[in-house]
Amino acid sequence: MNGQTELDQSLATVRCTMEASSNTAAAEPNIQNKSTRILVGGSPSYRCDYCGQVISEQMQFSGVTIRDPDGEITEHFFCEENCMTSQYPDI
Repeated sequence: MNGQTELDQSLATVRCTMEASSNTAAAEPNIQNKSTRILVGGSPSYRCDYCGQVISEQMQFSGVTIRDPDGEITEHFFCEENCMTSQYPDI
């Protein structure tokens, strides 16, 4: 061997596995809220974050609020359910 004992190799394997799983968990979005909204007059215009369609006045659309690992909140808007589930399949 290269000077490592079986215990050292096992610990290194466990450490790598833990790092990989924590990286995977960090990549998954922390969804805080999912809502259905209707754009009323005077509101700013939005575009679907998935397909880019303009969300126009009186149109029903979906919103998803996500908190990143630093605690920052972002909102994402989708023109229809299919776009939202394409972006976030586990929602």
